[in-house]
Amino acid sequence: LHPPFSVAEAAATMYPGMQPMPGPGMGGMPGMGHPMGGMPQQAWGAPQPPQQAGVQPQKPAGGAAPPPARSTPNLNVGGAPPQGTSRAAAIDTIPVATPAEIPQQMRMGGALEKSGFVRSDHGNRGPNWEIVGEDSQILVVKVGAGEEVMCEPGGMMTKGKETHPSVNMGSMGLACKRCCCAGESCFRVIWKATQGDTVTVTPFFPAKVLPIDLDKHSGLFIKKKAWMASLGRNTDFGIQTAPSFATACCAGQGCCLTSITGTGTTFLSIGGTVVEKTLGESEELVLEQSSLVAWSPSVRLDVIRSGNCCTMCCGGMGLFQARVTGPGLVIIQSMSYEKARQAYAQAALGQKPQQSGGLGIGVS
Repeated sequence: LHPPFSVAEAAATMYPGMQPMPGPGMGGMPGMGHPMGGMPQQAWGAPQPPQQAGVQPQKPAGGAAPPPARSTPNLNVGGAPPQGTSRAAAIDTIPVATPAEIPQQMRMGGALEKSGFVRSDHGNRGPNWEIVGEDSQILVVKVGAGEEVMCEPGGMMTKGKETHPSVNMGSMGLACKRCCCAGESCFRVIWKATQGDTVTVTPFFPAKVLPIDLDKHSGLFIKKKAWMASLGRNTDFGIQTAPSFATACCAGQGCCLTSITGTGTTFLSIGGTVVEKTLGESEELVLEQSSLVAWSPSVRLDVIRSGNCCTMCCGGMGLFQARVTGPGLVIIQSMSYEKARQAYAQAALGQKPQQSGGLGIGVS
C-alpha cells in the first residue's frame, strides 16, 4: 500500500480472505464496530453508488427525516502525500506541536524543577577524561607525554608504567593553613606521564565525582575534604577566615573556608545525590550544615537557630543550621562524609543509624 489509503484497504491487506463483519459505524472493519462511525457498511473496496444531482434522499416510512450523512474521517492529518511516498515519509508529514505551542498548564514539571533546583550535570566526560560508575565513581584520565594529574594523597587507583609520582606542598605557609585550618593534607601528589598513559583516581570514601570548570567558577568555596583531583597544576587553594564567630563554630565549615582558583577542570568528591541552585538577589536557603559542598564567592554564609528549645534539643538537627543568601550558585549533597562516617560507626556498634540530634551544634 502507498498513502493515501483507506482503513478498509489496510484491513484487507492485514486480513486477506476474511469477510467483513457489519457493525455500527465501521462496517468494513472485521470484528470491530466503533461508535465514531464514518465507514460505509459494505464489502471492502466496494464503491459507493454515485449520488445523482437534484435527487433528494427518500424519507423513511412515517415521515421521519433521514439521518444526517456522515463523512469519512480524514486520516491524513498532515495532508495527503504524493502518490508513491513511503510510509516513513508519510509519517513525517504529520504536524507535531512544539514546546512553545503547548499550554503552560499541560507541560510536565516535577517538584525539583518548580523549586528551582536542578540535578548537577556538568558532564561525565571531557577531551581526555571520563567519570565511570553510578555511585562509587572513578575518574579515568588519559594523559599524554608531559601531562600531569594532581590529586590528594592516596587517591590513585591504577596507573601505567610510563607515569611517575612526585609530591608537592605549594608554599609552606599555605600547606600549614591547609592542614591546620582547612582539614586538608599538607601534600599534593603529582602524576606525570613520560609517554601516553592512563591514570585512574578515586574518592577517599564511596562517593560521586563532580567536575568543575574553573574557567567559569574560579574562586568557588568548597567544603573541606571535597577536593579530589585536578588536570595539571593550574589549581591553587586559598584560605579565608569565616565571616563570624557563629559561622566558624556552627556552620559546619570550620573556622577557615577553603577556596579553589585556577584554570582547567578540577574534580570534587560528593556523596549521594547532588543538586544545585542558583540563588537570586537576597534569596535565602536553609540547609543542614554538612550538606553544603560548594558555593560562589558572592553567596553569604551564616547560621540560624534550628527552632525553639524543644526543636533544638530533640529535633535531630542540632542547635543551628546553615543559611546561604544569594546571589550565586550553591551545590548540595544528600550523603555527606560526616553522615556516612556516623552511619558506619553506628552499624559497627550494632546500633540503628540515626541523626545526631541532642545538643550538637554542627561543629565539624
